[in-house]
Amino acid sequence: MSVKHTFGDEDNRPDFVEAGVYPATIKKAEEKISKSSGNDMIEILWQLENGCTIFDYLTFSEKSAFKADTFLKATGHAPKKGDEVEINADEIVGYRAFLDLVIEPAVKDKDTDAVIYPAKNKVSKYVTDKGVPESTPF
Repeated sequence: MSVKHTFGDEDNRPDFVEAGVYPATIKKAEEKISKSSGNDMIEILWQLENGCTIFDYLTFSEKSAFKADTFLKATGHAPKKGDEVEINADEIVGYRAFLDLVIEPAVKDKDTDAVIYPAKNKVSKYVTDKGVPESTPF
């Protein structure tokens, strides 16, 4: 018995999309400590409407405060300037935003050129000038 198959490349998979701006919903969020900096962090699992999932991280430090501010603006939860807010991982599940996604290249073995990790999507930034996407069922 034989089965017909049309060969695709490594980027042709359900967990990958072309670079661009996509509406997404937070499917899961977990509070953690950053291994590299030791700062508080929230690991976020975003889901696109096509089912593709992408991890992103909010790390809380002076250096990365801009990212938390942008996250709050893009999800429609920005307080007034100067207000202190608590971001609870359990409470942000379901938040929606537009994500500007880029493609992080595949990681290859330097000796054999074999792919160790395939190319993947990465959140370049949260988009604040498009408003919050309307909720649509997956």
